[in-house]
Amino acid sequence: MKNKNILKTLIFILIVGCGYTPILVDKSYPFKIQKIEKIGSAKVNSTIFQKLNNLKKIEDDISNKTIYNIRLNSEIEKKIISKDSKGDPLIFEIKIITDVTILQDGKGIILSQTITNKISYDNQTDKFELIKYENNLIANLSTNIADKIISILSNI
Repeated sequence: MKNKNILKTLIFILIVGCGYTPILVDKSYPFKIQKIEKIGSAKVNSTIFQKLNNLKKIEDDISNKTIYNIRLNSEIEKKIISKDSKGDPLIFEIKIITDVTILQDGKGIILSQTITNKISYDNQTDKFELIKYENNLIANLSTNIADKIISILSNI
């Protein structure tokens, strides 16, 4: 028991002493998001909005940052990829299509791009678990789209 406490204390000291800082916490971007307009799928847009809104809240010196407005138009497509001999679905595919329009106050539309993410997955016998799994997949794909939008904004 005493060895476990010593080991935990030693690990804690090593982690604190090594200068560990979480990635993206102190990240400074060369832009600021002023307004985000959402059209389409609420599930997708809310996840993207949360990630981009975290950037919107960062208040630091904005004098040298470009201010953008973003318009999101998202939709989810779910289709059956394969069926068994009875006609029951075996494999599904979820595809998220997001049209991103980036606007700047004095210049209008700077960039309009469609970002598509898709994933295939197996059917499950428990439909409640299937719905939970699909919602998790949609959240993960939406987070990937938000990361792509941040990358696009950083490279403009």
